[in-house]
Amino acid sequence: MTASIPSFDYPSSLEAYAIPAEKFLDQHAEYDVLVTGAIVFNQHGKLLLVQRAADERAFPNYWEIPGGKVDDTDETILHAAVRELREEAGLEATRVVRKVTQFTFLDEVPGRPTTTWLKLVFEMEVKQEDVVLDPIEHQKYLFASEDEIVKDKVGDVDLVYISPVNKAVKLEAFARR
Repeated sequence: MTASIPSFDYPSSLEAYAIPAEKFLDQHAEYDVLVTGAIVFNQHGKLLLVQRAADERAFPNYWEIPGGKVDDTDETILHAAVRELREEAGLEATRVVRKVTQFTFLDEVPGRPTTTWLKLVFEMEVKQEDVVLDPIEHQKYLFASEDEIVKDKVGDVDLVYISPVNKAVKLEAFARR
């Protein structure tokens, strides 16, 4: 629950996201669902990536940044991003630094209206870098340099992403630093 989220700071430039999802969606009727992503760099300037669990229904074994759906119980969109980072990586955000990017994707199921998802990606500073994964959702983590993301390889680990946009988000995070 959001109520247990420790306090965190954010700049005034992020005020537009310091509102509940319902209010944001009322203001942006073109979107149906909000999700967030968390960009975390370690002290060496490498980006945290987590690998989806092998038995995950959607996109098993793919590499991504921590994140997930904004819940109705989340106080604000920023709180949702902080909550998801804690749930998926065990990291406590102390500051939401900036919005890195956003992108949309569609959920098209025959016979049902198309759902438009908006993913908002925020860079965060954390209290510590000791990652603790939720094994139901993720099986591994690593920190990758920009060059490693470009090459889709960290040591002997091949980085496979859900889509080219997901890789582009990671490169955008480096560009925005």
